[in-house]
Amino acid sequence: MKRTLAAAVTAGAIMGLAGPVLAAPAAPMPRATLRVVPGWTYQGDGKLAVITACSQRGDVAVVGSKMLPKPVTMRTGRNLEIEITDKTRPGKYTINLFCTRKAGQRQLIDSAARKRVRILKVLGGFWQPDMPGLPKHFKPDVTVSSGPPPPAKKPHGKKGR
Repeated sequence: MKRTLAAAVTAGAIMGLAGPVLAAPAAPMPRATLRVVPGWTYQGDGKLAVITACSQRGDVAVVGSKMLPKPVTMRTGRNLEIEITDKTRPGKYTINLFCTRKAGQRQLIDSAARKRVRILKVLGGFWQPDMPGLPKHFKPDVTVSSGPPPPAKKPHGKKGR
């Protein structure tokens, strides 16, 4: 009786340890992939190629940055071209990518990614490297000009006295 009980306990312990190992692997976590080429450009006539990808089928990519007037929703396609204007200040900017669920569902963020880019000022009279070009294979689906954010709306209502 003692041997049977000991064998059953040992077998149960082995099955308990082997259970999680033999279980099916969990589904992979959603991912967002963001690529910005080139990593720097000049103020004025510069261009940035933003290539986005969401791992979940049917997700909508939303690209945002302080250099853009408002976030850009990529409903069709995945390539975005940002034209840098003179109104964009030189400095470092972060470009964010958020992958959200389909439009029929609530707009919840599945995954996110971000990249940093530099905007440089053209200095007259000094040697500077040539402006980097966009990749040869890049065909933009959406083109956006950079600029300051839209002016803040003032609330309507009664004025206090």
